[in-house]
Amino acid sequence: MNSRLLTQVCLVGLFVIAVLWVAGNWGSEEWNKNPIMPLVSVLVLAICGGIFFVMVILPKLGDAVGTMMYSSGEEIKADSSMRAAACMAAGDYDGAIDEYKKAIAEKPGDPFPVSEIAKIYSDKQKDPERALTYLQAHLESHEWAEDNAAFLMFRIVDIHMHEHRLEEAKDILEQVVGNFPGTRHAANAKHKINEVEQLQFKELQAQRAKQSSQGHA
Repeated sequence: MNSRLLTQVCLVGLFVIAVLWVAGNWGSEEWNKNPIMPLVSVLVLAICGGIFFVMVILPKLGDAVGTMMYSSGEEIKADSSMRAAACMAAGDYDGAIDEYKKAIAEKPGDPFPVSEIAKIYSDKQKDPERALTYLQAHLESHEWAEDNAAFLMFRIVDIHMHEHRLEEAKDILEQVVGNFPGTRHAANAKHKINEVEQLQFKELQAQRAKQSSQGHA
């Protein structure tokens, strides 16, 4: 007998004893002489009944509802993204790509699996060129919703930035500003352009300092 069942049996016994005690004493001469006893009996029954309901009845109701919902015999099917995540955890990157491609076929307007495939190419397989080509091809494959198109374009920017291709990243950011004027995507792109320009300025200063030091050598 497990601990849960033992607890339930004890609670059932306690509730039964409380009911029998109240029933056996209700209306007796001693209770009639002491008006507090009926109130005490009601409180005892309420407390025991509440504990009994919470600890015994409620869990069984939950189990019944769960059984009713999943009693069809059908397994809960994991979608492609879940299977892809499982492949990633196992280090099966090609398997993850295949699953994400299935997700794209199921929902071609969802940019997430496209982004994840590019991330695998870039981060796991160390092939940023393939990642960029893949992203660009999907970006041009059909008409994307504004948010989704901006999402993929920023993903391209991230890869260029990671590869330290600042001019290419700046070019994509300027396209975001031009394609989505007056939106938060344009505002984010302008902020990112400032960051890129600061990095470019620092690089230019470093190059000049290096050339200066070589000239004095």
